[in-house]
This record gives sequence, C-alpha cells and structure tokens, in this order.
Amino acid sequence: MEKWDVHTHTVTSPETYEALSRFTRYDDFIRVRAHAAKPCCAEMVNSKGEVQREVAPNAYDGRARIEECDKHGVTVQVLSPTPMMIPDYVEDAADAAEICKILNDDNAATVEKFPTRFQALGALPLRFPDRAIAEMGRIKKLGMRGIEINSNVDGVELDDPALFPVFEAAAEMNMAVFVHPWGGLMRREVMSRNWRAWLIGMGLETALAFDAMRSGGVHERLPKLRVLYAHGGGAFPAMLGRLNHGQACRPDLFAGASKLSPYDTVKNCGVYVDSLVHDANVLDMLIAQLGAERVALGTDYPYPLGEIEHPGKFIEKLPAPAQTRLFSGTAKEWLGCN
Repeated sequence: MEKWDVHTHTVTSPETYEALSRFTRYDDFIRVRAHAAKPCCAEMVNSKGEVQREVAPNAYDGRARIEECDKHGVTVQVLSPTPMMIPDYVEDAADAAEICKILNDDNAATVEKFPTRFQALGALPLRFPDRAIAEMGRIKKLGMRGIEINSNVDGVELDDPALFPVFEAAAEMNMAVFVHPWGGLMRREVMSRNWRAWLIGMGLETALAFDAMRSGGVHERLPKLRVLYAHGGGAFPAMLGRLNHGQACRPDLFAGASKLSPYDTVKNCGVYVDSLVHDANVLDMLIAQLGAERVALGTDYPYPLGEIEHPGKFIEKLPAPAQTRLFSGTAKEWLGCN
C-alpha cells in the first residue's frame, strides 16, 4: 500500500550557507552550514553565528531521506520548509523574496533528482502579497504542488484582507495550502514551560488559524481552495461544536463573519488535516468529524515530535478502505495529483 506523507520538513542544505550570508542582519534568521567537526552532519546557525542545533543529513539530503523512507515504508514525502525559516519577520520585500527563492530552489532540486519519491511545497514572502503571488507562479512552473504558510504572518491573522489575493491566486493556480503553526501564542512567556509552545501552543495556533480562515470568510469565498491544517488540525476539530454553538447563541458578536457554520465549512469547503495526533481515539474523532476523505498521513519527519519510527501506526488499525484513503488518497487529492 502506498504511503504519502504530507507533513515533512527540510532545512536549507549546507551548500546555501554562503548565498544566505547577507541576511544575517535579521535577528530571527537561521541558516545551515557543514558541521565544524562531524562531516556527516550540519549545524543550524542563528544571525549571530551561534549554533542552535545539530541536524542530521535526513533534514536536507534526499538520499538520506529515501533510505529512511524505504526503511519505514513511505512511498512519497511532501517537502516543506521548517517553519522558522519562512521569512515572515523580514521587513524588506526584496530580501524576503530572495530568501524564499533560495529555500524553494533547494527543495525543487531535491524533487528534480528524485521525482518519484518527493513532492514539494514552497515558502512565500506573505508580508508582500504581490511578491508572494509572483513567487507562487514561479514555483508552480518548477513543479511544486502548493505552499506552506505559518499560522500568522508576523502577528497578522490569515483573514487579513491583504492576504486574500494570495489565497485567491492559490485557488486559481490549483495550488494546495499547508498551514503550520508558528509564532503568535507560541512566543508568549507563559508558553516557556515544559515545551508548552510546541505541545500546547501549536494546537491553539492552528485552531486560531482555522477560525480566522473560517469566520473571516476565506473558506466560504474560496470553497475550492484546498487547505490542510497540521497536527490533526490542532484544537479546532474538537471545538467545532463549541464554535457552532457560540455563533448561534451570540450572533451579535459575529457581524460580518462568514455565514457558513463551522460544520458546513468543513463539509463544503476544502478543509483537510493530517493524521499526526499520537492517539488512536483522537484519530477516530478526526475521521468522525471530517471524514476519512479529509485526513492524510502526516509525520513531522524528521523532528522528534513526529511519528518517525512507525508512520501511520494508528491508520493501520482502520478498515482497509480508510487505510487506503489516509495513506495516499487524501494526499493526492489535496495536492491535485488526481
């Protein structure tokens, strides 16, 4: 049975280290260089030249990834940049566009080398919608299937009117959208304890992103736009009833919001989630709320919070038709491969 993993990340390859050198004036900038002492690995380095973490070749090398995919039974990985590398923090349009180009060309080169094993999603300079649309058109010509965006753009929510033309262009270009949590709540001091930013903050960030896209009318206005929310949609699938009841009992607070209920948004618009919930009962809930046709295998490879050693272990417990759908059918539909 084919397995298409829609949620995997890359870092820039060490070969891009010098090309990215002129962007170190940005405090949040991260790039990757060859390891100072270990030829087998690389180092993520911040704008001050400080090493943030060591990364293995599976974070940037296609052959290393394929070896592990073969070991774990994954047929195709969908590559997307590590969210912190998307330059939402860059205030210069030309710089943001150039960083995205380097990120995207790096992943496009991997797909070109191994076209049967990888698909790719590109980063966009979303703070500059015209530049973002231009880069989306460019990466589509490179064969990329969609874009990855963060749950907010340097504090701007996804229903901001300035961003709508980008989503409209994605729908027109038949490009998938992958929403990954980053920023926002995760940066609050309260999230500094016990890895809360990743364990709790990410789920809340994704719910906020869905609510912005839903109540802000992006899904309603662009029902054919295919948007996949990471980590099983975060908290939003479990909150559909509360969102629906709240809008019904306090309509005065929803003036100007989408007229579609949360349930109708999920049913009638292009809302997808990955399967990365780490719990069989929660996966069952996702399928009950959204339908198997809206859930796709996702692992967060190669990071430790992911489902790395046995990708899809809870999917394997489902009936055969649902397995086929979650392992590959939903991914192909979301990517527009059908």
